[in-house]
Amino acid sequence: MKKHFYIFRHGQTIWNAEGRPQGQHEYPVPLTVTGQEQARKLSQRLKDKKIKRIFSSDLLRAKQTGEIVAKELNVPIDFDRRLREVDYGILNGLYTIEREEVYPDFKRCYEDITVPFPEGESLCCVAERIKETLKEIAVNVSNRVIGISTHGHAITALIDVVFDYKVQRIENCDYVHITYTPEKDLFEAIELPPRREEYKPQIVNY
Repeated sequence: MKKHFYIFRHGQTIWNAEGRPQGQHEYPVPLTVTGQEQARKLSQRLKDKKIKRIFSSDLLRAKQTGEIVAKELNVPIDFDRRLREVDYGILNGLYTIEREEVYPDFKRCYEDITVPFPEGESLCCVAERIKETLKEIAVNVSNRVIGISTHGHAITALIDVVFDYKVQRIENCDYVHITYTPEKDLFEAIELPPRREEYKPQIVNY
């Protein structure tokens, strides 16, 4: 059976507002009041999509967003660490200027998605773990329409690897709609953000 995934980025966090990249930093970064309101508005946008279950990254910002959406839609939510943002390794939580001091060649990790962040993972790796998690959910969960609460680079990397499609940006509480058919091992894009006309490394504060 074809499964529909509505995959959304978490709402604004304190670090988003400060322009500070988060990654998998151990500090639990919460949503701002704005981020909570974004999640509620997202719930309204998703209300007619017939979502019956939500899976979320276990990082606080995605968890809080997923919980707000699940409550508004009155559906159960589960947490899976495989839906986390890319692990920036020693660069987790560092501002761009600090990244340049610690690892001057860090932009290469965005330019070539196969190159891992120092002591972290590559964008390609995060895409593969998200992809395999979606496949597992599709096979093991009976619900036909499923929400996924995750992170900006996790989403853009997934789209890049699965569809060879580089998106402009995933804003807080934006979503993409894709499907997966286990019998055919086939992903299909239903609703994606605008494509970047000219590819440039996506160095965004996720």
